[in-house]
Amino acid sequence: MWKNFFLIFVLTIVIGACTTAAPIPTPTQIPSVTPTITPSPIPPTPTVLTSDCNACHPAEFQDWKNGAHANTQSDVAKELVDARSGQTPNEVINGPDAEDCIACHAPKAVSLPGITSEVDALNHFFTTTEGKFTTDTMPADTANWPQINCETCHQFSDGHLTAKLGFGIFNSQTAQFVTLDDSSKVCGQCHGSLLISSTDHQIYNAWTTSKHGITQADVASELGASRSGQTPDEVINGQDSENCIACHAPTAILANGGMTEAQALNYFFTSTDGKFSADSANANATEWPNVSCTACHDPHNPKTPAFFNSATKQYQLMANNDELCGQCHGNLRFPNTDHLSYNINAGKGGIGVPDQQMTPSVGCTDCHMFNSGVDGSNSTKQGGHSWAITVNEADGGTTTSCTHCHQDWDTAKSEANINQLKTEFQTLDATVQSVVEKAAQAMDGVTTPDLQDKLKEAQSNLSYAESDESGGFHNHTYLMALLNDALQKAQEILTTLGK
Repeated sequence: MWKNFFLIFVLTIVIGACTTAAPIPTPTQIPSVTPTITPSPIPPTPTVLTSDCNACHPAEFQDWKNGAHANTQSDVAKELVDARSGQTPNEVINGPDAEDCIACHAPKAVSLPGITSEVDALNHFFTTTEGKFTTDTMPADTANWPQINCETCHQFSDGHLTAKLGFGIFNSQTAQFVTLDDSSKVCGQCHGSLLISSTDHQIYNAWTTSKHGITQADVASELGASRSGQTPDEVINGQDSENCIACHAPTAILANGGMTEAQALNYFFTSTDGKFSADSANANATEWPNVSCTACHDPHNPKTPAFFNSATKQYQLMANNDELCGQCHGNLRFPNTDHLSYNINAGKGGIGVPDQQMTPSVGCTDCHMFNSGVDGSNSTKQGGHSWAITVNEADGGTTTSCTHCHQDWDTAKSEANINQLKTEFQTLDATVQSVVEKAAQAMDGVTTPDLQDKLKEAQSNLSYAESDESGGFHNHTYLMALLNDALQKAQEILTTLGK
């Protein structure tokens, strides 16, 4: 599934089961591509050096070189100094409080000449005193430390130019490559508990329970409810298009050898005679990637915000996290979207409503990906990848992002204040909906330009406020200003018309 994906680069709701047989999905037509065979500049060798990959993949190599995966030795040295002083390499790897640094920071180290185990690798690449790590432990033989190199996630063969590229992870415990068919599961080996169950790196685990990790049923529901009678191409490219793939599973276009967004929609959801219906359901669910790790992280340089564009099959670098979120939770990717939390939070775009931000220095991830920094807490272990404002802790307590700024608040007060803001918005919204609708009815047959413009502005500001996905919490003062402006204009229309 991932062959074509990783020739380009090296790297949140449950639908009820149908009581009748689901329609057979229409086969997806995948273009046949004949590879251009050219001589490899790299001769077959037992080990492929990262520098060898640079010969044919210079852009990917440069991204990797500038990323966190290419700079792991100093992290291990710091951990040994801070937490493992007085322990032997064997105690670190196999002791009662073991931490397998090699497995996730440089697994290919066990394949180097003279090194036959993770213990050997730790002993070779970091200095010890009388066989134990100390506060003076430093990296050693830095030139040969393999980092998280290309071979960590890719298995090469002698016929690399035409042979299928193995994708997965090199297991340093067995010195064997383990093939995987899901890019997020590759990340979950080390950024989750798939490889080491006792790890405190729980990002993947949090993602699997988040809305980003469970998206297919949402799309199926939308297709059945709003797109019945349309073909996949009409959904993606029609006059009233809605690109479900781009924001619910952008890397889905890499499945099954590679396909377009319309082909992906057809492949992953059932249709009847080529059209979606009320019975449309999930298809090929095991291959559906959701909003995968690689949708927001270029695996070659994962710490730099990047958005995988399903139309171009390329990564777009983002200036910051807010811009990344705004691709799908705003109009940065699709100007006509009705998901506008990013825009609301920026406090711009209302007609006749002054720009304003309730919390100008607070971005999306400050609230939705808060990391308390408390060692051992779920807030820290999950790295914000549940996107929840409140995270449940193992001891029965909670961590809430609001308390970072509002230090006199606890979780209960935070949630009470959030709910109060939502209630204020939703109460006023219901009133404004009613008055704007009454004004629209009163305008039936009225052609006065000023009143027509005023109605359009009222409807626009009302619709804009309702496009926020928080229920009235994001930039609350701006949301209320939009609603009050719409209400005032609708009331002016009714007053002018004597209604």
